[in-house]
Amino acid sequence: MRPGLRAGLTVDMPAKVERHMRAKLAGLVSHPLYATWAMVYHMETAARMLLAPYLEPHEEAVGGGVLVKHLRPARIGAPLHVVARFVRARGSRIYARAEVHTRGRKIGEGSVLQVVMTRARFAKLLKEAR
Repeated sequence: MRPGLRAGLTVDMPAKVERHMRAKLAGLVSHPLYATWAMVYHMETAARMLLAPYLEPHEEAVGGGVLVKHLRPARIGAPLHVVARFVRARGSRIYARAEVHTRGRKIGEGSVLQVVMTRARFAKLLKEAR
């Protein structure tokens, strides 16, 4: 990894709750609200944006885990403010905290783990996944 990734470094990612992001679970439930899976997507995306500038050309990162608390609802069309903050690195494991806000209210918080590896290792994992 390139130098410079330090505790407290943040990425601020604007987003919007789109219709396809609503809670819809295999016909069991359908709400016109921001789905938890979409919140996870936004948190993981912001965490990757945080890490991406520090990856070397021969490196790749994969998601290793996401822990999310969905605190409040947001309607379709709501503006989102997603912030990821680097917490620490332990070997190849990169830890970030994330929050999602809308209209000045925190609606979600969590942590994201990414694992850095060589592109050769990643290619091997892809091959094994077939």
